[in-house]
Amino acid sequence: MTLSEADARALTAKILGFSQAESCTVFLDGSEGRHIRYAQNMATTSGAPSGIDISVESHFGKRAGSAGGTDLSDDALQTLVRQSEDTAQRAPENPEFMPPLGPQTYQPGTAFSAATANATSDQLAAALQPALKQAQDKGLQASGYLEIGTDFSSFATSKGLFVYDRESEVLHTVTVRTPDGTGSGWAGTTLTDFGQLDAGAMGGVAIDKAIRSQHPIALEPGKYTVILEPSAVSDLVGIMVGDEFDQRSADEGRNFATKKGGGSRVGEKMFGDNVTIYSDPQDVLVPGSIYSSDGLPALRTMWVENGVLKNLQCGRFWAQKSGRVPVPAPTTLTMAGGTTTRDAMIKQVKRGLLITRFWYIREVDPQTVLLTGLTRDGVFLIEHGEIVKPVKNFRFNESPVAMLNRVVALGPTVRTYGEEVTGFPICVPPILVDDFNLASVADSV
Repeated sequence: MTLSEADARALTAKILGFSQAESCTVFLDGSEGRHIRYAQNMATTSGAPSGIDISVESHFGKRAGSAGGTDLSDDALQTLVRQSEDTAQRAPENPEFMPPLGPQTYQPGTAFSAATANATSDQLAAALQPALKQAQDKGLQASGYLEIGTDFSSFATSKGLFVYDRESEVLHTVTVRTPDGTGSGWAGTTLTDFGQLDAGAMGGVAIDKAIRSQHPIALEPGKYTVILEPSAVSDLVGIMVGDEFDQRSADEGRNFATKKGGGSRVGEKMFGDNVTIYSDPQDVLVPGSIYSSDGLPALRTMWVENGVLKNLQCGRFWAQKSGRVPVPAPTTLTMAGGTTTRDAMIKQVKRGLLITRFWYIREVDPQTVLLTGLTRDGVFLIEHGEIVKPVKNFRFNESPVAMLNRVVALGPTVRTYGEEVTGFPICVPPILVDDFNLASVADSV
């Protein structure tokens, strides 16, 4: 379920009113959505889930305790507060405890779409028909998932902070397989506005790749010039910024941005000149939440500018200890693109590969951000500027930090969806990159 700003304010005020702790925070999170799952060119399941979660954290000195629930009755809310207080009183002191923030100033939210909030199950079903019909007409099998949702969140503290935000999201992925099981194609995206979804066009992309990828050949592992489509780029960049851009880890010698001799490499050139990555909660393509960790306002933040590392996430405790200003975690992420189309990139490649997306990605070494994973749903050999053959999948071993020093060309930035769910929307371009390490062949389709 979703609450209006007025109702969320009243509910958080009521909960804070029950508190007997020295300080208290309340977090509300609710959602309403609809989804359709389909396989073998027909719908298999549908639903309209909704719910709300309440989290209360109580503090006594440097001791903290939390409790969560879903019941909005006064008795249940009072019990929740008492449970959090009891846990706090029994907890050991946290030497890194930071007291709750007071009032903050926030930008207006832009991530809500009425078209998404009002979309019906019939509209979802109708949106999928073109993709399913195309697959059926060609004797292929389409499967996928379409979900729309609206959620709200609210954060309040006993020090006077209150923030409310609501967001909408559309998620659609489609996989198409050939009858002989050797060909597989995929397309996926997230959006804010349901009216912008073109499931038919996405189905066409997946169908084309499924047909083209039949009976792939095996190539020797090695370092290849590759074109990474946006989904693949979003996985690598999202993991890098979301998990590894941390000031404390850098200062303590635990990540890629650690400076030899101590401290971090913020301010140094660590990537190629054509690499710029930033967050902006009011980005037109990928609007995000207006607040981040601890209720800190989410502001436009430049992470990498023309290859120079500009910022790392920095929590309130480490900011205070190290004499810095806090840098909250991103609520959205954009990698600036270029003007080179995918076809133009293909024409630039003497011998290389086109990679659709990755899956089953795992971190090997946090200090270099070395990742490993598998390609999936369409890998194609390029020779003399043309796609000539489908290729069997590979396992890759590659660091996005190193990779972003070898970017030859960038396409236009688009909103996309990857295997790794980062918790924030991502907008990236396709890229042409040299010497991408494909470590072994995988026989999976």
